[in-house]
Amino acid sequence: MTVDSFLKKAWSESGPKVISGFSRPFYHNLSGLMYGRRYDKKAYGGMIRHTEAGMLTQWASQVPENGVIVEIGCYGGLSTSYLLSGLKKKNGKIYAIDPFNSDLDKQAELTDDCVPLEKKPTKELVASRLENNGFGGMFELIEGYSQEAATAWDPSIKIDFLWIDGNHEQAYQDFKDFEPYLAPGARVAVHDAHPRYGYAAVVEDVKRIFNSRPWTDLEHVKSIISGKLAN
Repeated sequence: MTVDSFLKKAWSESGPKVISGFSRPFYHNLSGLMYGRRYDKKAYGGMIRHTEAGMLTQWASQVPENGVIVEIGCYGGLSTSYLLSGLKKKNGKIYAIDPFNSDLDKQAELTDDCVPLEKKPTKELVASRLENNGFGGMFELIEGYSQEAATAWDPSIKIDFLWIDGNHEQAYQDFKDFEPYLAPGARVAVHDAHPRYGYAAVVEDVKRIFNSRPWTDLEHVKSIISGKLAN
């Protein structure tokens, strides 16, 4: 199946989508029930669905031993916690990038208006939350913007899983910025990539990302499109 035909099916009325509260394939629902309700979505202020959370945990558990995950868009640490839940099995580490509540004037200039800036959590709050969830020593919170983090990235650190959920106007740019550091067979997943319950700019960027090079294991989970680099 080509990328275009996969996306067409994923985004069509007959594709894998929400049906009476369930998704296709069924194991996405099972992952959501088993792993996707561990953390209080309302308290964290996150916007991922339980099925998406469950699959983030599953995907994180599939990285190599001592694997590395980069998360663009941490906010209150909800998706970070689910990723760490899976990553814990592999003694891995996550680098979570977000400006948090710093430099709100600049954030107001760059915002995609999807997140209320006046309610953004602090880096300290998120760090404390992750520590309390049992993930001490497994994460590094990078306060700033993804472009800055990519420019300063240590090229010796190869990324096994890139989770893109930051500014919705630059998903493709986020991918290109970190693409040189992706390990062979790395997974890339993009949130809010659905025409009906996502963000239009992300939908277009996902087309560009997944048509840019060969991929395997393409999956659609609610508003997430994910795939692994073909070796």
